[in-house]
Amino acid sequence: MSPEASQWDPEGFDVTVAEVAGRVVGFLVTRAIADEVEILNLAVDPVNRRSGVARALVRPLLEMPSVSVFLEVRESNTAARGLYQTLRFHEVSRRRGYYESPCEDGIVMKFHSC
Repeated sequence: MSPEASQWDPEGFDVTVAEVAGRVVGFLVTRAIADEVEILNLAVDPVNRRSGVARALVRPLLEMPSVSVFLEVRESNTAARGLYQTLRFHEVSRRRGYYESPCEDGIVMKFHSC
């Protein structure tokens, strides 16, 4: 569904799947440590993008009281960065050369619920 998504070993991570008419259309992979949650992967089938699937997957994290949510996103992924900004994530740092194929900076973003 999303070959550009990072590949993670599922042990120790939470995976949430979005379905439409019995078909998987998106997924969210997170891990939690204390009062912080890290979004490791968020992917939506291209046919179902811009239909609220990503928001529906992320929203429960943002509704948790006193939690900080972190993620990193490719600098060129303007659609994802725009989504995160509308969800009140803010850029907090940059990881130079973080991504490969092609080499690209990672933008670290943070949401805090209070």
